[in-house]
Amino acid sequence: MFDLAPELNAAVVFVEHRYYGNSKPFGNQSFSSVENLGYLSSSQALADYAFVVQHLKNGKTIPGADENTAVIAIGGSYGGMLSAWLRMKYPHIIDGAISSSAPLLFFNSKQTDHSQITTRTFVDAGCNRKAIETGWEVLDKLAKTKAGRGKLNKIFKLDPKKSLISKKEDVKNLKEYVKEAMTRLSYVNYPYPTHFLEKVPGWPVKKVCEKIRKIETSDEKTAEQLYNIVNLYYNYTGDKKFLCANTENCGDGYSIGWPFHRCTEMIILLCSKGPPNDFFWNNCPDSYEKRTLWCKSKFESLGYETRMMRPNNIVDLFGSPDSSTTSNIVFTNGDLDPWAAYGFTEEKLNGSIKSIIFKNGAHHYDLRGTHELDTKEVKQVRIFEKNEIRKWIKEKNMKKNHEII
Repeated sequence: MFDLAPELNAAVVFVEHRYYGNSKPFGNQSFSSVENLGYLSSSQALADYAFVVQHLKNGKTIPGADENTAVIAIGGSYGGMLSAWLRMKYPHIIDGAISSSAPLLFFNSKQTDHSQITTRTFVDAGCNRKAIETGWEVLDKLAKTKAGRGKLNKIFKLDPKKSLISKKEDVKNLKEYVKEAMTRLSYVNYPYPTHFLEKVPGWPVKKVCEKIRKIETSDEKTAEQLYNIVNLYYNYTGDKKFLCANTENCGDGYSIGWPFHRCTEMIILLCSKGPPNDFFWNNCPDSYEKRTLWCKSKFESLGYETRMMRPNNIVDLFGSPDSSTTSNIVFTNGDLDPWAAYGFTEEKLNGSIKSIIFKNGAHHYDLRGTHELDTKEVKQVRIFEKNEIRKWIKEKNMKKNHEII
């Protein structure tokens, strides 16, 4: 965006989503009850954006902007969903949208494709699939004995105050911790060092797979292979003395907003089936029921009830993007990104709605700034996006001139 804006003489505007960041409708009481949290929704956020855009066209906030100025919505991930929905719901305000790595079709899709792509990304980068599959079995095995739990605590350098494995059931936290690291490494698998989620090297999945190329002969060595994954993701700089695998005690950086949002309309239920679908373990059964119980236990004190979980709300509100009802949207997905499973999986370069699938692409890679190590594929995608945006602006100007005549 920042590279393209000067070429188009455009202003770049970031509008904060209510309840995220400093935009709290009820101040410090915004998260105190379901009544106050009731205004946290995608449709309300879209209405906010539409209001702000119209305000910015008053000619005072942005010099030269008026009612005839073209507006392009750009976003990635959940932001990519919002950018597409903004064009779909407010086509008289938004002239086009770039929707990158947006899992718009998740709500009508299989839940297991996310883990399948994570597996493919690691295996294609050189990881030994069987070594990782064996790793989960080894963690379970070691957790069954006091001596084994001691080995896991030592190997993974677990925080002695917050995250020690003291009983066999605690290994669940450790396995989820490793799985989360693998998933996030797939998201940030860019060709250069980044600090998008954590500090990681360029092509981090390839880097970590250098240490998982064979099946080890001992349980300790096998566990160390999985430790290498979490250490590279959570502690690449080596600054941390201990790691914390228990998110209940350590937290994961999220405020209450997103977890609550996932208990109302953003019902994102990801699970793995295990081999042959993926190299994780099977945790799919009763995933919706588990989420319902978790949401109730987490937010019941605020007045939450299970009827507030609306799994069909997104589909009912927005449906799926269709050229018969909307236009001027470009959807992009990289083949390394697990979220690509829930976007448009077939390339479509003609018509009013376009879809691009590009190789060596991680999570919303095309929206990142220009870098000397950028792949040729992402360079081509950005050129395509730029040309589409130019076309939308031209269409807006032609419409303006026609109305004047």
